[in-house]
Amino acid sequence: MNNIEIIVPTYNAGKKFDKLAGALLQQKNIVPRNIRIIDSSSADNTVNIAEQAGFQVQIIEKKEFGHGRTRNISASQSQADYLVFLTQDAIPAAPDTIWKLCLPLIENSSIALTYGRQLPVSGIGILGNHARLFNYPAQSLLKTKGDIPRLGIKTIFCSDSFAAYNRRKLLESGNFPDVNFGEDTLIAAKFIKDGYAVYYNADACVYHAHSFTLSEEFKRSVVIGKLHHDYQSVFDSFGTVNGEGIKFVKSEIHTLIAHKCIKLLPIACIHNFVKYFGYRLGKSDVL
Repeated sequence: MNNIEIIVPTYNAGKKFDKLAGALLQQKNIVPRNIRIIDSSSADNTVNIAEQAGFQVQIIEKKEFGHGRTRNISASQSQADYLVFLTQDAIPAAPDTIWKLCLPLIENSSIALTYGRQLPVSGIGILGNHARLFNYPAQSLLKTKGDIPRLGIKTIFCSDSFAAYNRRKLLESGNFPDVNFGEDTLIAAKFIKDGYAVYYNADACVYHAHSFTLSEEFKRSVVIGKLHHDYQSVFDSFGTVNGEGIKFVKSEIHTLIAHKCIKLLPIACIHNFVKYFGYRLGKSDVL
């Protein structure tokens, strides 16, 4: 059987981590020792929960954490064929979720990366639901270099909140860039350029969603814009984000009208303006 290791970076994961630990222990073809927690010196009971579940636990200083750097440490230390990266608040929807996510990697050697569907959680409202369903639809999709003219920037869209990698291909491609945001998108771009495929696997699902305040939306969008500025040569080869932004806004308006929630249109417009302004500000690199 192909060896799979699950890696979860954590920091003060809180009550949800109990739920995640329980869901991971139920996963098909996964044993607790193949689940590694990399904890950034949590002050709560995250480490205790992980140890009691029988997971491997590695503790690092909070200042040592980096989205790319920490994942690189995990990849270099692992002996597994396939690495599954999961965030501390992404809950597998079924006992075969991890197996389903990895199966395309096992069956198709041209695939270097798979990422799964992120389902909305209760309480995030219609705008949050729409965002999840827009970015993570019900249809799976294989993406290659030949899809760039059709998909543009969407060719390299993926999320390390719930993704699996062929470890050998990851290491051969130079591993994740040492960045604090967007390491998943950048390595996906490298895979595509190297001739590998990225697979969106809608059959493998987790429950994962956030409700961002306007301030959080703005800060996140600035970071995205800064990433696109710093790696402009990478993103330029896949097209601009403007087209996808327009598609998102049109889809959001249609959803609100269809669900008779027109009163939320002003709120949606404000959020979209804040995201756009934050992105342009970050990309201009004036901060």
